[in-house]
Amino acid sequence: MVSGPSYKRLGTNGDGLLFKYKLAKALTIVSLIAVILMALGSLVYPRNESDIFDDTTTTPKEEDTSEEGTCVLPDELYISPTEDGTYTPPHPDTSLLNAIQQASPEDIDYYCKNVYDREYGFDATTPYNEHGECGKWQEEYTALHQRRREQLELIQQGRANEVEEQPLFISYLCKEVPVNGNRGCGGTADRMSGMISTFFYGLLTGRAYLAHWADANPIPLETLFEKPYVDWSYKPQEMKELFTNKEQGYTYQQVDTLNQKYPVLGKTLFPDGPLQNFDDLWNGTFVEVRSNRGYIIRTFKESAVYPRILAEMGLTKQNTFGCLTDYLFRPTVGSRRFINAYKHLFDMKSVLSIGLQIRTDDNALANPQFDSNDLDKWDYFLTCANQLADAKRKPYHKHVVYFMITDSIKLRDEFKSLNEDTKKAQKYLGTNYKTTSTVVSGLPVDHIEPDQVEKYINVTNHIDVTIERMTPGTNSAIIENWLLGYADYRVISPQGYGKLAAFHSRSDDSTISLPRSERKHTAPFCGSDDALTTYDWLATQWSLG
Repeated sequence: MVSGPSYKRLGTNGDGLLFKYKLAKALTIVSLIAVILMALGSLVYPRNESDIFDDTTTTPKEEDTSEEGTCVLPDELYISPTEDGTYTPPHPDTSLLNAIQQASPEDIDYYCKNVYDREYGFDATTPYNEHGECGKWQEEYTALHQRRREQLELIQQGRANEVEEQPLFISYLCKEVPVNGNRGCGGTADRMSGMISTFFYGLLTGRAYLAHWADANPIPLETLFEKPYVDWSYKPQEMKELFTNKEQGYTYQQVDTLNQKYPVLGKTLFPDGPLQNFDDLWNGTFVEVRSNRGYIIRTFKESAVYPRILAEMGLTKQNTFGCLTDYLFRPTVGSRRFINAYKHLFDMKSVLSIGLQIRTDDNALANPQFDSNDLDKWDYFLTCANQLADAKRKPYHKHVVYFMITDSIKLRDEFKSLNEDTKKAQKYLGTNYKTTSTVVSGLPVDHIEPDQVEKYINVTNHIDVTIERMTPGTNSAIIENWLLGYADYRVISPQGYGKLAAFHSRSDDSTISLPRSERKHTAPFCGSDDALTTYDWLATQWSLG
């Protein structure tokens, strides 16, 4: 009989094997429980794919700046260099970013995602008449202007006999600053008043509009502005010679309204009274105008003929100056980027913006080393702004922004310091100082006719008028004036510069004009709507309108 293998009884010698068996069994049970728990957890707390790193990713994802994420502005905003070689302004002043960061989270997020780009800086887009807010005359006038330019080309080529229609032109001319006398073109407001009113006349009389600044007075107009819709450049001497031609029936006519007072200009424009036909006023084939006077608002007030015609075109007393300006002249790309940086702050729903324009005197420009301007002297502007803010602030206005432009660098610097000097802020900004920011452009400040200033002020440091020297300051004058017009409200000095911004704003009830400093005791209470000036009144002041 064959015997089978013998089996040992598990006893003392099998203790080690028994221990391993029990340990393996326990680990299996624990592992099973863990798997069950993980399965239950995945049902209760599901993971998004976005929480899982890509197989090739070894570091967490960068901060999300998509539409759903939070966008964070950098510590410094910048203006990117212009691609076409035109003027590039300095970067925005630090006070701009400080004010932006006080707005509502929604407004800050929108600005970060849609206004400022970390790689490209600010966009230069300038919308115009997207919703018909400037009427419906542009296409027709653009076609007429082009037709006139084609006529001019034929005349220049000696083919005037091929011109079938009377080639009517009107131009604005800013000559060189005369050596003797006081017959310059004036500052920014004087020039713009003359230029836009001259186009206004051309629009109503079927004339192609032209414009020219002498190269050294202080820079060519083409250096300052683009021509978005019509080509207004011309050579004055060539045009004069072409249209001083009796054989062809062309005539050249000069019109000079420089420095005309309100009553005199009225007789110039309306010799036949309210029924005056502008076609009969200046009848040269080519009319060349020298002017620092405006008359658009006056035409709405005094003419019995043109308000109806203008209304049919979609132009009103409120929008005409601004709409004509933006049709003719567009600041160059660098200036537009700078303008947009500030404009979008003023546009924020959570921000109430008030522009302050303080014209001190030409001494502050000509001799800045002797500038004695300070907030104590001009405190009534801030008092007015405080009263205006209290009256106009809405529940959704989380923050108030005061934007100052002035010809005094010293005054501008002290104004900006209110953001850091709490004691001084309490003094000048009142009880709302914690929710008010003071903003400046930081741009260079110059008078665009320094040679004129030297005729009546002893200038210590003479300024050489060259294109390179004058381009920054002249662009600053345009940029700051455009921005003043974009503010919700304005508190301005009585001269022409602030008034120009008021006209450009297309808002007839958003500006307060304050007296000069020596009469500041006559300043109105700015919390009342009675303090707001009208276009009708502004049109009787300084460079008229």
